Amino acid sequence: IILAYHINYIGPFPYKKLANVQSKTRFGGMENAGAIFYAEEKINGLNEQEELLSHEIVHQWFGDMATEKSFAHLWLSEGFATYLTHMYIESKYGTDSLNKEMMIDRDAVIDFVKTSKRPVVDPDPDYMNLLNPNSYQKGSWILHMLRRELGDSVFKKAVRKYYETYSGKNADTKDLQKIFETVSGKELERFFQFWLYTPENLSIALNWRYDLKKKNITLNIEQKQNNTSTLRFPLQIAFITKSGKKVIETVIIDRKIKSFTFPLPEKPLNIIPDPNIFLLSEFFKSEVK
Repeated sequence: IILAYHINYIGPFPYKKLANVQSKTRFGGMENAGAIFYAEEKINGLNEQEELLSHEIVHQWFGDMATEKSFAHLWLSEGFATYLTHMYIESKYGTDSLNKEMMIDRDAVIDFVKTSKRPVVDPDPDYMNLLNPNSYQKGSWILHMLRRELGDSVFKKAVRKYYETYSGKNADTKDLQKIFETVSGKELERFFQFWLYTPENLSIALNWRYDLKKKNITLNIEQKQNNTSTLRFPLQIAFITKSGKKVIETVIIDRKIKSFTFPLPEKPLNIIPDPNIFLLSEFFKSEVK
């Protein structure tokens, strides 16, 4: 089932066979081309390693057949293996399962980037240092945001085109960017520059005030990251009212600070930024009394 899903999504399996071998290996799994090795204690017949199996199988395409030009672009292997595994889990168990995975990964990335101060495309000569949340979870999140930005059909077409173009070859992040821009018809330079080459994440402060007389709510949204460039992105915001009603509004953030006012029949009990888990960001929110 796992292999069939990835063949359908990416393209034909690149080798004559796929052997999943229980063996001795330094890591939980090692994606040798056509013969994946798994640590002895990992495979026990209880179907507990579905995500590990998927991750290593994706590497047959991304990492083995289409390989990054240097370790600095390791995310082209690990980010793809991580995110396409999440997509497989979504296809089998539903979007809630995908969102759960992305929230776990978001927390890991936020914690890591606060202390690491390293970009995803990282020339660190100590290759073992690159086996970190930047290459895995943040790489996955970058693909997730591209999917949400471009839409499912265009994203799939771009992934397949990237693999088809660099199958049996080497690529770097700029090569991936060109493919995604060509397929989507969108300029993605600002996106790639911030998420791949800047050693920080998006940080959003949201404060709000409810006007009881006018029955509306005003939001002030500020991008708090230190980088001088301002990102442009859609942000969903959910308002949970006392009656249990959920109202979702989508705003376009294209400046460091931006304000919005929406009609709302009653004061919200809670405000949830990014309720559908589309954005890699740390959120801070407060009510202005």
